Amino acid sequence: MPPCTPNLTGSSSPTAIPYGPYTSFPWEPLPEYGGEKSIMFRSDDGKIVAAAARETGTATLTYPCDEFFFVTDGWIKLNVHGGDHFTLTKGEFVYLKKGTTVDFTFGPGFANVAVFMDRERVTLL
Repeated sequence: MPPCTPNLTGSSSPTAIPYGPYTSFPWEPLPEYGGEKSIMFRSDDGKIVAAAARETGTATLTYPCDEFFFVTDGWIKLNVHGGDHFTLTKGEFVYLKKGTTVDFTFGPGFANVAVFMDRERVTLL
């Protein structure tokens, strides 16, 4: 399959539907998480973003928006401040609400696809 085309403007045109393997979209560095990201869709108002990421190492984030992510490869450990500690592996998902603080440990080969949502423009990606 040729490289896929993201929809970065939120176009509702039937010809602007992003589809295909997440690995076939354009990728760019994501240095704050030791990896890279691929934006597949951004709504016209910027309040919804669909993306993929490959991340390494460790990180702590207080969420500035909601995020739903699905692990596509590897594993990730999450330590939710004031909540559960758990590990997700390929095929598992999590929904994290705005304001939640999480410590992450990214396993070898970790990758995910995610949707970020907020009432304001999403600036995390």
